[in-house]
Amino acid sequence: MSQRSSSSEASISNVAALAGVSTATVSRVLSGRRKKDDELSRKVKSAAERLNYSVNYAASALRSDVTNIIAVVVPDLSTSMYSGLVQATEAVINDKGKQLVLGVGESAHEQRQRLHDVVSRHVDGILIVPHETESVAGLLEEIAEHTPVVQMFAQSYSNHLDWVGTSNSLIMQMIAEHLNAAGAHSVAYLGNSTDSVDGMGLFTAFHMQMTLSGLSTRTEWIRFGAGGMDYGFQEASRIFSQGDQFPESVICSDGMTALGVLAACRSSGIAVPEQIKLVVLQDSELCAESGLSKPSFTAVDIPWRDIARHSMDLITKEHESKAWLPTHLEVEPRLIIRESSLIAS
Repeated sequence: MSQRSSSSEASISNVAALAGVSTATVSRVLSGRRKKDDELSRKVKSAAERLNYSVNYAASALRSDVTNIIAVVVPDLSTSMYSGLVQATEAVINDKGKQLVLGVGESAHEQRQRLHDVVSRHVDGILIVPHETESVAGLLEEIAEHTPVVQMFAQSYSNHLDWVGTSNSLIMQMIAEHLNAAGAHSVAYLGNSTDSVDGMGLFTAFHMQMTLSGLSTRTEWIRFGAGGMDYGFQEASRIFSQGDQFPESVICSDGMTALGVLAACRSSGIAVPEQIKLVVLQDSELCAESGLSKPSFTAVDIPWRDIARHSMDLITKEHESKAWLPTHLEVEPRLIIRESSLIAS
């Protein structure tokens, strides 16, 4: 006959694992904070009884397990996409009465270290743009056994974890359809480095969607870099100096890069949008403004606030009751058409 575990040997994590729920749910059920007497509550109580886990321990855990801290882990903050995501997420976390702790890991090794750091702080949940490596995905799945984890933004790297984000393919499809309608037949691409998660994902989607739409491009028209006005000017000037034929449209990683391309167009006597149409992958106030003798830029509006809000809802849901199946929620972006890509009359 097997013996029950003693109270000193049992832990709230053991009860949560046996019942298949989160530690926060165990605390709520055994401390009386969760009033429903449903199957979930009965599973928790049964697991606690089997392990001889005391209600007093659960009440103590309820006080200590909730830190009101949410970790946000991203590969870097140098791109407008990641900075926009962090700003929107911080606002949502603050609205929930919680605090954000930020982890930046530029490599898979650094991201794993950031994850170990935030787990040691007993955060209530982790929102992450993961590196595309099996080691990071595997670690996230291990962490999700005791801490809610939500993947954010471009794509899901683990099918076992929740994900909220946008579709790179949809972004590029919207751009291709608009450029076709605007009369463009060829396109250049000045994107972020493919060393980053979003950079590679966006370029892969660009290559596929431009091929499907019939927009032609050339190897010498495709460039990758950190972005910025100098980068945009230098790369566009290089493209324009290669011969009489130049692309009829340019997709830029950010507004500052688009400003550099615009300056190169003017220097080369190329009119925007009559001869070249400009589209920016990340909308900003700079894109919307038409001052400084520039046209406003057509840009992709990624709903960062909605992504952050849905992600936090999933963190809360996981605390209430661990889901058996992961949620994959795609939030649709918008293409805001402005002066830089007006449709030809």
